[in-house]
Amino acid sequence: MLLTSAIVAAGAMLGACSPQAGASTEQAAFKINGEPVSEHQLELVLPRGAIGDSDAQSQAAGRQAVAGLVQESLAAQAARKAGLDRDPRTVQMIEAAQREVLARVYGERLAGTAVEPSSDEIDQFYEAHPAWFAQRRLMWLQEAVLPLPAARIDALKARLQAATTPDKTMEALRVEGVPLNARQFALQPEETPQALLDGLVPLRVGQSLVLPQDGGVRVLTVLQTQPAAVSRSAAVKQIAALIRGERRRKAVERGLAALQQQAKVEYIGRSMQWSAAASAPLLR
Repeated sequence: MLLTSAIVAAGAMLGACSPQAGASTEQAAFKINGEPVSEHQLELVLPRGAIGDSDAQSQAAGRQAVAGLVQESLAAQAARKAGLDRDPRTVQMIEAAQREVLARVYGERLAGTAVEPSSDEIDQFYEAHPAWFAQRRLMWLQEAVLPLPAARIDALKARLQAATTPDKTMEALRVEGVPLNARQFALQPEETPQALLDGLVPLRVGQSLVLPQDGGVRVLTVLQTQPAAVSRSAAVKQIAALIRGERRRKAVERGLAALQQQAKVEYIGRSMQWSAAASAPLLR
């Protein structure tokens, strides 16, 4: 879990209805009607590339971010002057934004406890996913989706097994006499669900994979393949990122589950109808 723009937006909401706390003259990036806006607040809205970068595009993005912060600060000042910071709904929104920011920051702390993958673990991951790396193939597929009763799927599979080319596959599909939608697309192994990839990897050009789905069937036919192996050395950063991401996710999940197990939660009023869902393990 990374601190995203949602945190910045929520933090801006917090600042929008309260004085710019902690923005002393020494820390101020600029002042609006005498009210300082701190360097830290400015850094939150600046694009990463705009910080210390002389690139014209980054500079333009930085100017846009600063202009937005100025407008936001002016609107916040006007809101306070109008007493909107004391409006009950505004107070509730501020509390909700604060809760979200704190939860995300705590999730980031939990994620930070994840252990970095070792070289051996990277090797094991590489060997366990040959379709992503050592035996990686780019595949071009034809997808056909047609409405078909479940009772007719076995017969369709038999005809498709006899079809050795994409054209014969389409002929076998048209025999069903139902409308079908077809398209062609390229498939990246590492972006494909493992269960689907396992079904596609053994196929040769012209062969098809039949996937029953609600209301019909989805047929994927291999049009072309191209070897695109990735060496272990070239895959190290990618594998480390994948393992790290999964460990961070699990660290957050475990931490939140532990909090929930230790907590005493009392559901009152209409919240009781959702208590079962709220009591389920928190997943991110």
